Amino acid sequence: MASFRKPGRAGHRLLLIVLLLLTLMSAGGSQGRLVDAVKSGDRQAVRALLKDRAGVNVPEADGTTALQWAVRADDLDMARLLLGAGANPNTPNRNGVTPLSLGATNRNRAMVEVLLKAGADPKAKLPGGQTILMTAAHTGNPDVVRLLLARGVDVNAREDNYGETALMGAATENHPDAARLLIEHGAEINARSKALDYSKDRFGLEGVLTILPHGSWTALMYAARQGSVGVARVLADARADLNLTDPDGTTALVLAIINSHHDTAALLVEKGADPNIGDSTGMAALYAAVDEKTLGEVYGRPARQFSDERSALDLIGLLLQHGANPNAQLKHATLYRAHTPGEGTLGEGTTPLMRAAKNGDAAAMRLLLDHGADPAIRQKNGTTALMLAAGLGRGLGVFAKDYATEAQMLEGVQVLVTRGVDVNAVDGKGDTAVHFAALSSDSIVKYLAEHGAKLDVRDSRGRTPLDMALGAGGPGRAGAAPEVRQGTAALIRELLAANASPARP
Repeated sequence: MASFRKPGRAGHRLLLIVLLLLTLMSAGGSQGRLVDAVKSGDRQAVRALLKDRAGVNVPEADGTTALQWAVRADDLDMARLLLGAGANPNTPNRNGVTPLSLGATNRNRAMVEVLLKAGADPKAKLPGGQTILMTAAHTGNPDVVRLLLARGVDVNAREDNYGETALMGAATENHPDAARLLIEHGAEINARSKALDYSKDRFGLEGVLTILPHGSWTALMYAARQGSVGVARVLADARADLNLTDPDGTTALVLAIINSHHDTAALLVEKGADPNIGDSTGMAALYAAVDEKTLGEVYGRPARQFSDERSALDLIGLLLQHGANPNAQLKHATLYRAHTPGEGTLGEGTTPLMRAAKNGDAAAMRLLLDHGADPAIRQKNGTTALMLAAGLGRGLGVFAKDYATEAQMLEGVQVLVTRGVDVNAVDGKGDTAVHFAALSSDSIVKYLAEHGAKLDVRDSRGRTPLDMALGAGGPGRAGAAPEVRQGTAALIRELLAANASPARP
């Protein structure tokens, strides 16, 4: 008979390791089958596997448990079955997401309630500081928000990256009922996100600056940017400060306008937002609305999409009715936003009327003039609205084609001339409107000449409109050689000949 020998210490350790591995493999295999059964919704298989309760909380490789799969699938009965078998409602996956967070993401009030009753922690946070209340505010079911608030969660908690609160989340996603609940439970209505500091990034070979918001935004600013008109109304009714500005001096009203949210902007105006608060460049709501109405291509920005009932022209009219100053002037060219090189022809002293004239927006020009816009105002360099309407800067854009047609530009010129502007006014370099028209538009040259424009006037460099037509007007598009317009030159010669004084005897 063979003798039996007790294992030594090394043997004991080896035996323990083997037994541990077998236990883990058994549990892992059981858990794998349990997760598969939960994913497929096979309750019979789940019940059979839950007879061995040891594996109910064993996670998958990424930390996901069977309960998380059930909650993710919105399978309330399966979640109850797992919880009854001892599933831990607070086990997070490797990203820190708990079953309760998934329930809030799904907007499932019943699931959230079951998890809370089973001991889920409503104050748990993701690694970045995002709370379950923030998730609920983003997804917007007020019943879920109410359940969490009833358990004493911090309504003003901030996530780590941007310092955003639950109310800001509700504003971003336009959940007015959730926002109202948060405010009723003490949400700081004028709280600001973090102020952000970063280096300006030059994009591409052209060296275009990438400009990002500087943070320090209120919930109303988030609502304005997103066009969350429902939450904007809730915030305004709760007496949020409508006139706070971000570090660039931009109000919620202007944020709504530059993002083409006319209805939200209109609501803010009607609730008392001041339309005359300018940003650091002096741009206030009226200029922003005029600019947005005929906004050309913005490099790096997708095409605008409109779903609002009010048009940009409606908004311009509303702003004027509520006291917007039609003669407010920029301090300098407007802020860069997204990837845009800015507009150099619209510098210090530019008015909303000049901006409308730049793109031949006759409808906006008439509306502005009818509300007191002064067509004789000049930029610091002497540029007039007529010069812009006549074509100053036209054909020189680096990234975008000219916005208006020649017919639209002519209509803008006609609007100004019929209001009695000086067709022979000169800028700081001695150029007149017809100098600029000679670079781009025969119809405008002819119209100006018919209304008294001098065709033989010389600027500070000695150039006449004819010289401009023949290529002496400076660089062309993107710095290329200027276009020689022989047809325009012929027209100017013809007009000069027709207007020539009779020779003395």
